[in-house]
Amino acid sequence: MNTAAELRRQVESALGGRFPAALSPRPLGSPERLSCGLPGVDAMLGGGFPLGSIAELAGVHSSGRTTLTLSTLAQATAAGESCAYVDATDALDPASAAALGVDLRRLLWIRTAEAHAGKAAMAAGSSPFPAAMAAHPPRPVWTKNHVPWTRLDQALRATDLLLSTGGFRVIVLDMGDVALEQARRVPLATWYRFRLLAEQSRTLLLLMTQVASANSCAAVSLSCGLDAAQWPRAVESSPRLLAGLQFCLRVERHRAMPMRKQPVATPSTLWKSRATWAG
Repeated sequence: MNTAAELRRQVESALGGRFPAALSPRPLGSPERLSCGLPGVDAMLGGGFPLGSIAELAGVHSSGRTTLTLSTLAQATAAGESCAYVDATDALDPASAAALGVDLRRLLWIRTAEAHAGKAAMAAGSSPFPAAMAAHPPRPVWTKNHVPWTRLDQALRATDLLLSTGGFRVIVLDMGDVALEQARRVPLATWYRFRLLAEQSRTLLLLMTQVASANSCAAVSLSCGLDAAQWPRAVESSPRLLAGLQFCLRVERHRAMPMRKQPVATPSTLWKSRATWAG
């Protein structure tokens, strides 16, 4: 009776002309990577974020996820790449992004809004739309069940369209302020589709959330947290002023890391931010 190795050799020999190495796993090449501009984080990730994949940054407010995202966008736009920012809750501050080095001329900012926000604003005597559109505000986007799409629904559809279109080196989906119960209702099929589209377009999809949502569809999942804040005084009697923040990043998932038989400590790193922001 043939052993398993001999049976495998016979099958591969018979199918070698049509399917080379039919039972052997396809060798994985080293993916192209994009630097985030922070040497410690790049080293932890093996050179930066892998292109053609989903990278998830999970953390609460003031955990460093936005600064890390904007730093990555700054690196991409400085290299002449086009990027997009899908803002599910209108949280991006362009002045702060520019202060961190993002070239706003190369950034497409997509802001979502509630379907009835225009009507409510006009009823109050002010319109969020330009003067040319004030007389004819956009109609609500309706589903087949005649229910207006929420901001998250619009953000997911916009992300799908951008990934399908291609031409963007980095696409950010900012769900950092989306309620947890809504973020957890995003079906796994949506993240799986985003992963396939990112692979096809060689785009880095940066997902900002409070807790990990993309699960196994994310090639990289980082847990962000505030480690320390620096509040020095010029003199003993003067008030304390915020001089900088120190963040901690912990790798929860990294598909490019080699598998080890023995458990090892989860990689993590500290990095400091002294960037200014617009108030």
